This record gives sequence, structure tokens and C-alpha cells, in this order.
Amino acid sequence: MSWSTIRGQDLAVDLLRRELVSDRVAHAYLFTGPAGVGKRRAAMVLAMSLNCLDPAGDGSPCGICRSCRELSADPPVHPDVMVVEPEGRFIKTEQMRTVQTEVYARPSEGRTRVIIIDEAERLNAEAGNRLLKVLEEPPAYARFILLTRNPAGVLPTILSRCQIVHFAPLPPELIAPIVQEQAGTGPAEARLFASLSGGSVGAALALAGNPVVGQRRGEALDLLLRLDEMDDAALLEQAEALEKQKEGLDAWLEMLTLWLRDGLLIAQEAPDRLIVNGDRLDEVRRLAVRYGAGSLMEMLESVSKARGQLLRNANTRLVLDVLLLNLHSAAHP
Repeated sequence: MSWSTIRGQDLAVDLLRRELVSDRVAHAYLFTGPAGVGKRRAAMVLAMSLNCLDPAGDGSPCGICRSCRELSADPPVHPDVMVVEPEGRFIKTEQMRTVQTEVYARPSEGRTRVIIIDEAERLNAEAGNRLLKVLEEPPAYARFILLTRNPAGVLPTILSRCQIVHFAPLPPELIAPIVQEQAGTGPAEARLFASLSGGSVGAALALAGNPVVGQRRGEALDLLLRLDEMDDAALLEQAEALEKQKEGLDAWLEMLTLWLRDGLLIAQEAPDRLIVNGDRLDEVRRLAVRYGAGSLMEMLESVSKARGQLLRNANTRLVLDVLLLNLHSAAHP
């Protein structure tokens, strides 16, 4: 494990390495960003660098000393590095009580005692207050690394004592080869899952292993290709069927968005390499020819509006009824 294994996070990695080289590592960091973009790996490499017995001059751990080997294990077994994760829904008071005890013990093997707190937004109130007490007067040999997808969920008093390091969503072109290699998919499928992942390798791999994704993709395309042939009764019947698929509804709406987006790009003569559904280019071209750029843009706006309403807990059936009727209307300008 090394800094080079953290892909697509050059700004975050460069910042941490500079601070290692200049011996200005903060007492507490908050790594923010989506799940599956390298926050936890970066925390572990930072812990390795702080405790490496033979570190390089550029802030890299050697990877071969006893300390590095212990931290490369799965799970890590280094006596001076503690990883705290939620037990159930929250990180509990008892866990932070243990942290309070451990952090004031001097390192037994390395130079630095490192506490990594994953999903820091899930600290309960008392646990957060216990952590705050330690952060207010940390021992000189201790470093805290908090990881979160939702910095707004972390106590402001804790945030104020951390140096924030942002981890960006990864671009699809970086995720797709990883999916292709680890999930054994073809290039077009890998690009699709990468585009749907929200910038997370973990989410892309989960999508690749979920057969429902492919099913929803086909259902969304089938609706769009039949849309101009359906009457109001058929549209409302389709809305009823979709309402019953509550767990897969968001995936269906995302697939619908991607088909419309691809059709709009083709209608505007964009290059084929920008198309997410590149393995089904003939169907994308059919959408572009059948509806044209104006109607496809109107359809995209209708889908976006419907997704926003569902996020605000609007009545699902009513939203779907209106959406399908609007899509049909846009198909017949």
C-alpha cells in the first residue's frame, strides 16, 4: 500500500505528502468525499508514513518494514493505530471512552499513535463530546483522521479543530478499467456502471454485481421506444407498475435520464465516445431521430423535476402519472 495506489486524488495526496515532508502534519484531519474514492486508504497510508521505520524523503512509507507490513495486513494489526467504526447505527460512547484511554498511552512500536474514525458523522452526541475533549488537548504524539461522506453531520466544534481534506468523486474513465478488471465486465458495461456510480469505485462494483441494473436499463429504453405509440390508459398503467417497484425506481429514473442524455448528444452531433450506452448505439440513434433535440431536452427536464419531487417525499404515484404524461406530450410537440 502506497500513495500511488490512491487514484484520482492528486490534490489530497500532494497536500498530505507535503505536510509529511515538512513535518507539519496536523493533529486532526477530516477527509471528506463520497464513499469509495480513497479516503480510508489515504488514512491508512498516512498512518503508515507516520510510523514507517525507514520512510522515504518524499513522504512515502517504505512498505517493507515491520510497521508497514502490520498496517498492510487485512485488518491492520499495528499496536499504535486504532480504527473506530460504527457499531450498529452509531459510533457509541463506550468506543470513544476506549479511544480516550488508548490515545494517552505513548506509542509502543512506532513514533505516532493514530486514531482513524470512519463515518465520523455517526458519532452519537456523547461520543462526539468525548472526542472533542481529546481534540482540545491532544498529546503531541497522537494524530486523528476522521472520515466522512457528510461533513454537515459532524459536530461544528469538531470540524473547527480539524484540517479538512477534500476527496473528489472519481471520473468514469478512471473507474471503468477498475470495474472491467475486478468485475469481469466488457468495456461498454464497465463505462455504464462507472457513469452511474457517482464517482465511487465501490458503488460501480456493486452495480456491476446487481442484475436489477441491467433489467431497469432495458425497461427504460423500452418505454422510450414505445412512448409515442401509447395512449393515456397505457401510460397510467405503466405508472402503476413502476410504483410497485419502489426499490428499483431510482435506478429506473437514472437509466431513463442516461438514455435521454445520450439521445440528446447524438441529436446534437456529439462524438460517439461521449455516449454512456455505447454498446447500444443503434437504439440511441433511434431515439435521437425519433424525437429530436428539442423533445429530448423537454423530456430530460421532466425527469429531473420528477426526481426532485420524489426526493421531497411527494406522492410517488402522482409524480409518476404526471411524468409519463409529460414525456408523452413532449414526444408529440
